[in-house]
Amino acid sequence: MLGTVKRMAEAGSSGWIVRRAGTRDLPGLVRLSRIDPVNESAASVAARVAGLLADPRRCIVVAESESESESETAGELVGVAEAQFYGVAMRRASGSARLHDLFVEPSWRRRGIARALFAEVTAWARGLPQCRDLEWQSSPAGEVRSVQLRPAEGP
Repeated sequence: MLGTVKRMAEAGSSGWIVRRAGTRDLPGLVRLSRIDPVNESAASVAARVAGLLADPRRCIVVAESESESESETAGELVGVAEAQFYGVAMRRASGSARLHDLFVEPSWRRRGIARALFAEVTAWARGLPQCRDLEWQSSPAGEVRSVQLRPAEGP
C-alpha cells in the first residue's frame, strides 16, 4: 500500500503532498482530465475516471496543494499519474505495468512533483509480485522506455 509522500518546496514556497487517489478526488480528477471540454462532457469524464478509480489493476496518485495563498487553494489537486498492470502473459509468470498519464499543472511545475508522482507509481508497481517492469511512452514519436523492477526470467 502506498503511503503519503510529503514534500515541501523551498522556504517561502507552497507545499504539496503526493498520495493515492480516492473517490473524494473525483471532482479534481475530472478537472485535470478534461482535455477536450468541447467534445466530452464533464459527466462522461467523471464516469470514465470513476471506473479507473475502481479498477484494482490501476494506480492513480495525485499531488495536492497544502498551503493557501491568493492564487492557490489548499487541497486542490495540482498533478496526477495513472498506471495499469496488465497481468501475467501466457508464456511468463510476470507482466508489465504501463504509465498512462503524468501531468502537473503548469503553475506547479519545476517543484519535483512529477518526480514524486513517478516515484509513487514505481513503488506501486514494485509492490506487485508479478510485475516485471514499468513502461511509459516518453515522446510523441512513440519511444517506449521502461524501468526493470525484477530480474528477467529465463530465455
